Amino acid sequence: MSVDEAADSRNLAEDRRIRFPLLSDPDRQVMTQYGVSDAEREIAVPAIFIIARDGTVFWKHVGESIVDRPSADKLLSLLDELKAKEKKTE
Repeated sequence: MSVDEAADSRNLAEDRRIRFPLLSDPDRQVMTQYGVSDAEREIAVPAIFIIARDGTVFWKHVGESIVDRPSADKLLSLLDELKAKEKKTE
């Protein structure tokens, strides 16, 4: 999710051949609700949220800078963990 307009996000997805939706939050409403809006710079603090199917936040990481991000392997491991957890509750 970014503060970019929806059309800009669509163009980026097409240009980069991204196959998942890029969400747009130009008014920073969702970012504010999640506590990651940097109103002074009109952007979001770099953050990653993994949301379970029931809408609860399964895991989150709020970075100190744009490069403060978990590895792809860490994220994939967390997604596998969530998938296994949700499968047990079916």
